[in-house]
Amino acid sequence: MKFLFTILLSLFSLITFAQVDTVVIRVDSMFESKFHRKLYDNRTNVKYHLDEWANVRELAVYMATLEELNTGHKMYAVRIDQRLNRNLFTDAPATNAEYIDEDELEKFIGYLQQVRNEIMKTDHGAQRYTEYRFYTRAGIMLECYTGVNRWRCVIHYEIGKMPMDAYINNPERLQELLQALIEINKEIKYRRSNGK
Repeated sequence: MKFLFTILLSLFSLITFAQVDTVVIRVDSMFESKFHRKLYDNRTNVKYHLDEWANVRELAVYMATLEELNTGHKMYAVRIDQRLNRNLFTDAPATNAEYIDEDELEKFIGYLQQVRNEIMKTDHGAQRYTEYRFYTRAGIMLECYTGVNRWRCVIHYEIGKMPMDAYINNPERLQELLQALIEINKEIKYRRSNGK
């Protein structure tokens, strides 16, 4: 009897294990820009071009262009990088940085404008602390704090899986970054409207 019970229990266990649902976790839609995904897609031949646009403190801001050689299709993005991320012999970036896709650029500009027009002017009383966070598809985070009689803005991004921070804690730096992104956005729109 005991032997039969053990066999039945074993069969029940096998049936139960056979009915376990599969869990699928998709990671291809977060923390990677469309531009980055296409750039490192080894099924596609591309031409990759960077135009350096601005240096804001330790941040280097580039307009990045990606052209598929077979089709001529182009993608644009803003590359957020470290100023010192340069290869010694070629002047090309030494490691990967993060991108703001062109379809996210206006929204990111809007966040910076909100920081400039509203967040900087809020009450900075010592008893109040407020935090704002805005993310891009690639995981670039614009984080702003108010309180303790000041405001502070931080951009978090990654280079080669190493987290980096750039502090933009004065109006001049914020305006410089904002202006660079607005100009890049205008240039992308100009190229798009002229079939480039």
